[in-house]
Amino acid sequence: MDNGPFFAQFIEDYYAECDDHLTSIRRALLELETRHSAGDAATPAAVNVIRRGLHTLKGLSAMVGLQTPERIAHVLEDVLRSAGASPTLLDPQVIELMFDGTRVLEQSVMASRRGADDPSSDDLFERAAALTAAPRSEPDLSESVAVSVADAEVVWIEESAEAVAPEELYQFEFTPSASANARGVTVESIRRRLAEIGEIRVAVPRVQPGGRVVFDFTVALHAGQLPEEAWRADGLRWEGAPRSVHPARQADLPADAERGGSAPASASLVRVDLARLEDLMRGVGELVVSRSRLSDALRRAGAAHDDDAWEELQETSSMLERQLRALRDNVMRIRLVRVGELFERLRFAVRDLARESGREITFDLDGQDTEVDKAIVDRMLEPLMHLVRNAVAHGIEDPEVRRASGKPASGRLSLRASTSGDRISVLVEDDGRGIDEAEVRQRARATAATLGGGESDGTLLDILCQSGFSTRSEADRSSGRGMGMAIVRSTIRELGGALTLHTEPGRGTRFVVELPLTLMIVDALIVDVADQQMAVPQPVLREIVQVEASSISTFENNAVVSFRSSVLPLISLRDVFNLPHAEPPTRYVLVVGSDDELAGLVVDRIVGLREIVVHPITDPLLAVPGVGGATELGNGRVILILDAPALVRTGRVGRRRAGAGAPVRQLSAVS
Repeated sequence: MDNGPFFAQFIEDYYAECDDHLTSIRRALLELETRHSAGDAATPAAVNVIRRGLHTLKGLSAMVGLQTPERIAHVLEDVLRSAGASPTLLDPQVIELMFDGTRVLEQSVMASRRGADDPSSDDLFERAAALTAAPRSEPDLSESVAVSVADAEVVWIEESAEAVAPEELYQFEFTPSASANARGVTVESIRRRLAEIGEIRVAVPRVQPGGRVVFDFTVALHAGQLPEEAWRADGLRWEGAPRSVHPARQADLPADAERGGSAPASASLVRVDLARLEDLMRGVGELVVSRSRLSDALRRAGAAHDDDAWEELQETSSMLERQLRALRDNVMRIRLVRVGELFERLRFAVRDLARESGREITFDLDGQDTEVDKAIVDRMLEPLMHLVRNAVAHGIEDPEVRRASGKPASGRLSLRASTSGDRISVLVEDDGRGIDEAEVRQRARATAATLGGGESDGTLLDILCQSGFSTRSEADRSSGRGMGMAIVRSTIRELGGALTLHTEPGRGTRFVVELPLTLMIVDALIVDVADQQMAVPQPVLREIVQVEASSISTFENNAVVSFRSSVLPLISLRDVFNLPHAEPPTRYVLVVGSDDELAGLVVDRIVGLREIVVHPITDPLLAVPGVGGATELGNGRVILILDAPALVRTGRVGRRRAGAGAPVRQLSAVS
């Protein structure tokens, strides 16, 4: 097969298709297991989802030349078929094998994507062979009929014992060409033509030797409708006589058939390459800069124009701003995806962890329809997976221990998502044993002594997130290596988010992950410090307070100010960035941080609120704690974007160490 540019694009489509089908298969398997545990019969719809998902994955893997995923999907399909046509007869052994096989199938696809070696599947094949060879006691109530398109098996249809009248189908083959494309004849236009004369039942691409692609359609023609002979000039071919097969219900067709117009739910969904969205977003960012430049030019030219011309320019600028914001919002909505897809993967992982640990777990999900930027969702999987594993491994007790403490034998693990303004909050909570802070600190001191360090300092969350720290002596599949929480917090910080912890011994633990909804364009407050302008993203701001120099006090070598019946620790950006110290008598304090960790960033002047395009600093030699990126203003000036949570953490570390006699300025400086 020619691995040219088309194949590179096609293989990415293959991986995306695999993700969709594997998600559907996992969801259906969980439904089967839940119903079996409750003593209920499996639904035919769930079994059909698994069957057509495996069959489609098998065909797609064969098309791209990946033999291992093709073989695994084929074996699992055989196991499901040999288990009996009636889905109510599936036993736990079959369900368990399907779970394990789906996991190995996903690992094989991911190995291909990463260029790694295929996972071992010998044990899976041996178990599958034992199940398919086992004699069955229940009767076979139906037979399978294969529908072939272009000499390739496309879908298995489970037919009931009741006789069904046959239906006439036409098989079409479309071969794209440059000349046809120049006339506007594409796959989509052909699809629309066929949909007008009949119902598209199957639509699949097929790669021919040499890398050329043709598209096969199986269409049930409407009464009195026939294809036009002129269509042959556009690269469309069809059989001279119709073929007769038993009709397929839409529920029994593979996912590819749904694209033929029979499924309204998927007709409005379009898979867009994320790289193209990135290009579109960069274009929007350039418009933001242009609009900002126009605003600056208007201010400079205000005195040189008459009132009528000035009002017209102002109106044009306002209209441009409204249109640009609408465009930005529309682009952002394209990038948003439901976190429910991520939650489903975690539900599958919780099921495996519960079986391995022997614990009973009820997994509650809420807020699956919450939408967040695709780039953030992709990065959220690993930290949330660590938090869920920790809840199972460290939090939820064994059933006997829970009963002895007066709790239900089944532990409860909750995963909830919600949005507030430009932020998303994801809560991971369990009703397990909680975290004993005294025990954690004792273990931290022992670990520090072993490594030759001093006594561990910081909050409970700081200790848990130390690289190499673990509350377990031995590592297992779910925990014990001491790297999980460190990865969790570092990833969340890289995304501009925050992690908080609340725990109560004997009652449970709650982690809250707060992240921005998007990372590209945000509203930011432009501030001035010693004639240096900086940007502070608006979502992290809680309040702005104007203070006089005389109201700032010093407490244990730290500057504080009275704030809402309490004291607010101050972080001087002059100190942080080592700027000149000719401070004005009146300053502004930007209140940032969480409820239990508030701090104030001291600036000289508030310039105004602007839309900014975030350009992250990815070079590790240039990355500085407290700086989240850079942006360009309308006058062409490049300024830094401050990472307020990182500045709060830096100031907190400085205050702790300052208590031991170290100068605050040296400790809080960023270099």
